[in-house]
Amino acid sequence: MIIGRVLILFGICSFILTLISNYFDVVSLIDGKNEITQLGQFWFHFAPNSLQIAETIVSRYVDPCSALDILDCSGFIWHPFISSILLMPAAPILALLSFIFIAFGLKRSVRKKEKHKI
Repeated sequence: MIIGRVLILFGICSFILTLISNYFDVVSLIDGKNEITQLGQFWFHFAPNSLQIAETIVSRYVDPCSALDILDCSGFIWHPFISSILLMPAAPILALLSFIFIAFGLKRSVRKKEKHKI
């Protein structure tokens, strides 16, 4: 029951971020710029230090090529995988995340209620 509620809370927070991203897009269009807010720009706008810290942690400690010298390869998790995700439009990605979180949260909550009725 708690996990379902936490997922619903994440979904609501993601939906609020979707609305904020849409606001940025509308302001950009009003200013005459024909650009859409990217996920990386959106993250950088609110917490630039955490974006840089996340890149450092993933590149140094999570990426197996960087963590294991035996592999002798260049990192592949942040560049190109995560960086390509950060170039996607923020609003549709956040909206999709909000729907997924809310759907799983509601499904989990309903499942727990059915178990308690039996």
